[in-house]
Amino acid sequence: MTSEQVTIGITSSAIVKHSSIGCEESEMISLSDDVVTEIILRLPVKFVARSMCVSKTWRATISDDYLRRRLPLHLSVAYFPADDPARGNAPRFACAAGGDRLLEDRDLGFFPFREGAVVCDACNGLFLLRSAEAPRFYVADPLTRRWVALPLPSRDARLSVLAFDPFSCPPRYRVINFTGWRGRVAEVEVFSSETWAWIARDADLGVPAGSLSGSMHFHGGAVYVLASDPDCIVRMDVDAGLACTVVELPEPTDGDGPVAHSGGRLHYVTGHGDLLKIWVLDDSPSTRQWQLKHAVKVHDVVGRACRGGEVRFLALHPEKDAVYMWSPWKLVEYDLTMKEITGAWEFGGKDHKGEKNRIVKTWLVPSWWYLSDCLSTGHGRCKISSS
Repeated sequence: MTSEQVTIGITSSAIVKHSSIGCEESEMISLSDDVVTEIILRLPVKFVARSMCVSKTWRATISDDYLRRRLPLHLSVAYFPADDPARGNAPRFACAAGGDRLLEDRDLGFFPFREGAVVCDACNGLFLLRSAEAPRFYVADPLTRRWVALPLPSRDARLSVLAFDPFSCPPRYRVINFTGWRGRVAEVEVFSSETWAWIARDADLGVPAGSLSGSMHFHGGAVYVLASDPDCIVRMDVDAGLACTVVELPEPTDGDGPVAHSGGRLHYVTGHGDLLKIWVLDDSPSTRQWQLKHAVKVHDVVGRACRGGEVRFLALHPEKDAVYMWSPWKLVEYDLTMKEITGAWEFGGKDHKGEKNRIVKTWLVPSWWYLSDCLSTGHGRCKISSS
């Protein structure tokens, strides 16, 4: 922690101390809103959350959209460690809290059914887990360590995707289950945290439904699914009755090409050998075509930072031109504009630093989202547990 952070921490602690002995708020807070905002922006996320208890003024400042939109993005991953008799092969959650390690590394010990469930998706900080014995789904928040059991769907799912929008007010999530195919029609069940019910729908995909891959991405109220016959992306609008639009791809897909959004625009990533290509869709009405934005030699970039030969693309930064690459030991952030590594993190705590692992999902969400808990304000029939 820097001297600046220490000073800020002392300031915050002093204010909390004054609060505990019953000082009036006018005596306790003598800082302007601008100064309070600058202090809060320099605090780690945990300290920001604690600062909401300092006073009504601080709580109002932290709750203000202006400050929240300025808080940095928070890098998080879900991963499986290498086989370890002491830890098993259960999924773990980690987030980049500083330094060169994913310091906030923890298991899912708060979730009581973890041994009989698998992580089938994650979206903007929430996990979607499925029971191995029954078609039961759970949504879990690994940071606040809360979980909820969803009602049973009527049919088994072939593909499942979690759609969580932290920018909605109030925050809501949905689960989209693909349960069957009929030509170009996908049979779908959609769960909403608002209605607390599953609704069966048919979605005309515009392409053979059986050509959908497991590569899915949620952004701005729509699910983007990769398909291979023809090579395209199917955009399914969750907010408009699952209306579908087909977007042709610039290059053939092997069924695993990542789809992501960065800067509000749709990107498609292809990897052929050692070359990583990043395409961006120009979605203006007059053009609507793909443009090659970056071409990167993977091992020339991250091979020096990652031990071992295996390197894989994980995610695009949602706001800037940066990619996240993975090796069995490390996660690397590479700035595509500056052409340099801007971050590298090893997995595990001090006793497991540099351990091998396999990534399930990587995401960056605004830090302010961690100041609220969407599972604690769910439907009245929502069973919630925490530890």
